[in-house]
Amino acid sequence: MRLRPGCVSRIGTLLLASALSLWHPAGRAAEKTGIVPPAPGEFLDNIPYREFIDFMEPPPPGPVFDIRNYHAVGDGKTVNTAAIRAAVLAARARGGGTVLVAGGDFVTGTIRLESRITLHVAADAVLRASRNRADYDPPSLIWCEQAEHVVIEGPGKILGEGENWWNPPRKTPPRTPPDTFVLKEAMAMHFDAKRTRLPDRPSPFLRLIGSTDLKVRNLRIENSPGWTLMIDRCRRVEVQGVVIHNNYHGGNTDGIDVCASSHVDINRCFVATGDDGIVLKNGYSKDRNQAMSDIRVTDCTVMSSTNCFKIGTETANDIRDVRVSDCRFFVEGIWPGGLSGIAIESVDGARVSRVDVENITMSNIMAPIFIRLGSRNRGKSADERGRLQEVRIRGVKATGVEFPCTLSGIPGAPLENIRLSDIDIRYRDAGELLEIRNPVPEQEKEYPEFAMFGDLPAYALWARHVNGLQVRNFKAVPRTGNRRAKFVWNDVFSLKLFKTDPTGPDHR
Repeated sequence: MRLRPGCVSRIGTLLLASALSLWHPAGRAAEKTGIVPPAPGEFLDNIPYREFIDFMEPPPPGPVFDIRNYHAVGDGKTVNTAAIRAAVLAARARGGGTVLVAGGDFVTGTIRLESRITLHVAADAVLRASRNRADYDPPSLIWCEQAEHVVIEGPGKILGEGENWWNPPRKTPPRTPPDTFVLKEAMAMHFDAKRTRLPDRPSPFLRLIGSTDLKVRNLRIENSPGWTLMIDRCRRVEVQGVVIHNNYHGGNTDGIDVCASSHVDINRCFVATGDDGIVLKNGYSKDRNQAMSDIRVTDCTVMSSTNCFKIGTETANDIRDVRVSDCRFFVEGIWPGGLSGIAIESVDGARVSRVDVENITMSNIMAPIFIRLGSRNRGKSADERGRLQEVRIRGVKATGVEFPCTLSGIPGAPLENIRLSDIDIRYRDAGELLEIRNPVPEQEKEYPEFAMFGDLPAYALWARHVNGLQVRNFKAVPRTGNRRAKFVWNDVFSLKLFKTDPTGPDHR
């Protein structure tokens, strides 16, 4: 059941208030000497929890193994790793069941889940990551390996104590954008505001590896110290109604990483984080022929300091049949905004194909669309050029834009069959200082990011090394003082324009 605002009973409202008051992202980090607490704007103030979380949901039917019956103490201090492990083993001995976390603030190290077990964190409970590195083996809070039919669910909260595992930022970022946009200054602040990671942090925070038929649902995960949820070489995974609320400048705090996994459905999730929001990768598996396919991302809201949705960077193996639809990407209350809304990359030799993105809104994301085929070839002795083809993006509306959409292959290896339709981008109206290099460098082996070429000679769409490009109904409103062309094509073949004024500008 999905709760709607205004439809919660008085009991539910009191329960929600109690649950939300158990912990705030800035609460405990400041208690430890040497930890710099979050700056204003690094955490969102108003997460619409009730749009995603059913706070009244009880544990599922069947055997229940309450960790308090195994001597767990919910005082926010006692480390309960052994007690939780005892409850998991008791459930395994019964052939499965629910391990219940309820009625307290339970500190723990690594929790190893087994087949046919549900980990249920009740609305009145917190599962808190230990700050002691010795409590993690392996270095994750939740570890699920070679298991099947496992569920991790709330409505309670899993807390990562992120600031414990990072260095302080070099600079405090501003809350509002500057009067004049300078790309180098924006990227410098992006990196200077990051909290770089300390060694041996528990990351990925939740790791599902080599498992099948999994569900992560109706759950709050906050202040992760690293990658938040990693789905690694799994099959048939559902992620639904999950709220991830991380520090906007937490280093390498990806929201949801889908790695070498297939048949994954991510639906109705809220992700606010300091690195990529929802990201697909396929380069960690030792099996160099392991393709991943059938990934669906639907009805998700993402606030990311980096890329809201991304394919890459690790792309040694093929990725295909990906659909992203009905999502909102945004940044608010801090500058600079996110790097890219939609980033689709192949730089390590993979074939990335059949990617369909539809009905996306963005606000305060610097570059709406970035598509890149490169030849970084991480971990490969030979220079392998992948392919990036059959990408369709339609129905994108972006405001607060700072940078054009970018499509770029490399010489001799073009992007293939790219279709963009019903694209509407509107720049933040400010001054701009541009440094456009002529020619724009190729950067074949560089890390792919929207700013890798520097400023570009187009304000709407810059395309280079593309074979088969269709652009339909592409509108763009530049800054008032714009002097650049709307579109620039370089080494683009089979170009078709429909219902699109190639000269512009479109009216503000």
